[in-house]
Amino acid sequence: MPILKADQIEKIAFHLLCAAGTPEEHSLIVAQHLTDNNLAGHDSHGIIRIIQYLRQIREGIIIPKAKPEIIQESTCTAQVDGHYGLGQVIATYSTEVAIEKAKKHGVSCVTMRNLGHIGRVGAYTEMAAQKGCAAILFCATGGQVPYQPPFGGSQRKLGTNPIAIAFPGGDKDLFSSDFATSVCAEGKLRVYLARGSKVPEGWILDKDGRPSNNPKDFYDGGTILPLGASAGHKGYCLAFMTDLLASILSGNGFPGKPNKQFSNGSLILAIDIEKFIPLSTAKAEASLMSKFIKDTPLAQGFTQVFYPGEKEAKTREIRKQAGVEIEEETWKQIKNLIQEYKVTEKLNI
Repeated sequence: MPILKADQIEKIAFHLLCAAGTPEEHSLIVAQHLTDNNLAGHDSHGIIRIIQYLRQIREGIIIPKAKPEIIQESTCTAQVDGHYGLGQVIATYSTEVAIEKAKKHGVSCVTMRNLGHIGRVGAYTEMAAQKGCAAILFCATGGQVPYQPPFGGSQRKLGTNPIAIAFPGGDKDLFSSDFATSVCAEGKLRVYLARGSKVPEGWILDKDGRPSNNPKDFYDGGTILPLGASAGHKGYCLAFMTDLLASILSGNGFPGKPNKQFSNGSLILAIDIEKFIPLSTAKAEASLMSKFIKDTPLAQGFTQVFYPGEKEAKTREIRKQAGVEIEEETWKQIKNLIQEYKVTEKLNI
């Protein structure tokens, strides 16, 4: 597999988006987001997504020049309409609004609707944590692209509906939890498919409701199971509640009354830690808690206990030096796009 450095990934995404009619400011936001996802080890939300975004721009699903607009606002709340712009652009703006309101008033809640795929949802709660806030984000799909069944069912009804939580830590630590309410994000299956690999047991069912480890079976009408396996009622309930918060409160459409097209309707809550305790105290105590948790005898087959977000932080440092491996099939499609959009000379590829 080819290996790309971070600056190469960012340049490829940036120039392709610009060539597709995206303003430079918006292109940079998306390119940096995709690059950091690859660096953090979340290849399912990295440069592989540029293929999807360019297709959606070409089909008119994404409006690359669209700007976010606050359509309703109070002291601590805001509703943002993305007018079907690039998800990372709308979500970054919405998060900035949430941070600003939390800093002024202690807490804030901002919803966003009518926007494209926002990528790795933890990126936005981490933005807030870097500004001294704790944050929670719920993300849904507007009732479109259902991928997981309710617990006990075999038909797609809900999105993968990820939830992210972040909290500042001491030194370089930043505690970040970001996971789908299904066993995996759909993008993980996309990577398995591109690599020609089998998925782990217990992840998907085929279109007839039978367990499978072939990612093609999912794309042929199968489902991703709810998070929790035999306790999948927990993942299912989290997915259900995410649609209530992120879809209904944002006015984005929901299962049973879907939006006109896919939209990562979301809700982000931000809490200014300084309004409760000194930020330095919160960071110190969070770090103390982390050290206590990590100092645990290991179970068989494990080499260490990670705090939430630690694995991504370590992977990011490794990949900054070693680069990022890109699947052959993904790279083939990206090279075709580079030629199609005539940016070969700008990229020296």
